[in-house]
Amino acid sequence: MESTLHIRGTGDRILLGVGLLFSGLFIYTITKTIYRLYFHPLSKFPGPIINRCSNIPASIWVLTGRLPMETKKLHDRYGPVLRLSPDELSFTSARAWTDIYGHKAGRRDLSKHPIHVGSVDPIPGVSTISMADIDTHARQRKALSHGFSKQALWSQEDIVQGFVDKLMVNFSRFAEKKEKFDVVKWFNFITFDVIGDLSFGESFGCLDKGDFHFWITLIFDAVKAGAIETASRRVATPGSSTQMWLKNMMIPSALRQRRADHLNYSRTKVMRRIQDTKTDRKDFIHYILKQSEHYDLSQDEVIVNAALFIVAGSETTASSLSALTNNFLRYPKVFAKAKDEIRNKFTSESEINIESVTNELPYLNACIEENLRMFPPAPIGFLRAIQKSGDNIDGNFIPGGTAVSVSSWCAHHSKDNFKDPDSFIPERWLSEEYQGDQKLASRPFSLGPRGCIGKDLSYVEMRLVLTRMIWNFDIVNADDANEWDAEGNMKNMKAYSTWQKPQLNVYMSKVKR
Repeated sequence: MESTLHIRGTGDRILLGVGLLFSGLFIYTITKTIYRLYFHPLSKFPGPIINRCSNIPASIWVLTGRLPMETKKLHDRYGPVLRLSPDELSFTSARAWTDIYGHKAGRRDLSKHPIHVGSVDPIPGVSTISMADIDTHARQRKALSHGFSKQALWSQEDIVQGFVDKLMVNFSRFAEKKEKFDVVKWFNFITFDVIGDLSFGESFGCLDKGDFHFWITLIFDAVKAGAIETASRRVATPGSSTQMWLKNMMIPSALRQRRADHLNYSRTKVMRRIQDTKTDRKDFIHYILKQSEHYDLSQDEVIVNAALFIVAGSETTASSLSALTNNFLRYPKVFAKAKDEIRNKFTSESEINIESVTNELPYLNACIEENLRMFPPAPIGFLRAIQKSGDNIDGNFIPGGTAVSVSSWCAHHSKDNFKDPDSFIPERWLSEEYQGDQKLASRPFSLGPRGCIGKDLSYVEMRLVLTRMIWNFDIVNADDANEWDAEGNMKNMKAYSTWQKPQLNVYMSKVKR
């Protein structure tokens, strides 16, 4: 009897404890929700109730590759300043771009927010230029920028043109066979081959084989792994045991291994190139080694940044080439004007070089700018942290610790910034009719000290590939259904740090002269 009473008493105490625990959690959740809605420093900023209370919606959108598109829908509803998460604000104005990412007199540049992580698996104690702290970033950028200077690009023209030659040969093969093919894959092939050659002194051989190098699948997986880790940092405090547990649970071991393999392959390639002291190639490693001692750039820093260049310097340019080809096919009048400009300008393909495509094709360059606006290669918002004392962003005082960003997708597609923002109108960069557009709201390569170091290379590749492709070939869409929808919703697209793209099947035929 006493034993039964003892067991019953113990059970009652357990039930009481469980009840108190859940009651406490319930009270804590209600209290936290009320605080975030009405008493939080960001409570005055608009946004959906669920977003103002919880990090979960934005985390889900990161995982599903829908963050930029879903954020745009909310900006359309709530305006240019949006409370995307309890401690996070998203902006769309031109002024916000400069306030967040630019250099302001008397203020230290805003640091990367801990939520944001890169696609490259870091070496302990070593950061890529994209993830480094302010001082390390400045030192690395000075050392690395020489490889991306205009002088370096001009010296690398033969390398780039050699790969464009191979691309044109493959396009000719498809044209002769009247064979349908996915042009997206081939744009990926050339950009990976170019960046591989410039980073490591040897290409991936994609254009020669007509297929992806196995390493490239590692790169796509590394980007996804970075997005998953970012989602875990939104849900739990970055660096905490909970966040690390979430990351390890959410990222499959095979995916983590592929991310590590990407770094290991980069190490092998860099070391092979460094040891090749007899070459006179003017690739990135050539310029980096010339500056490494002056700026105290370690070997590991060279390795992680070379791994970064492979991701950032290939997929982004391939996305832009694919998107612009799609826009040309969807807007035949625009395509006709671009074809007329190119085919009337050059009498021989040998006349097509960096200087001529940069300075003598205003309409094509307007098409490129408009495409970068409509389809920014990195559509997400890169988070910055407001310093403890707070700061003014787009005319609003923002308290310290807040995560702030401008998503290029949202800013570029905002009706506050552009007339007919979801339409492809190259004339907006040439005509006074669109002088009311806030063109400084279009920042496809970001801006300021952390703006894309490789944007000049990207422009060179786009101009050379597009000009020579259009000079040589007529192009038609091979599919009745176009998966690249134009309404600004991009239903068939996913965006992590870069785009996951559908196919774009085309037929090409040689231009008759």
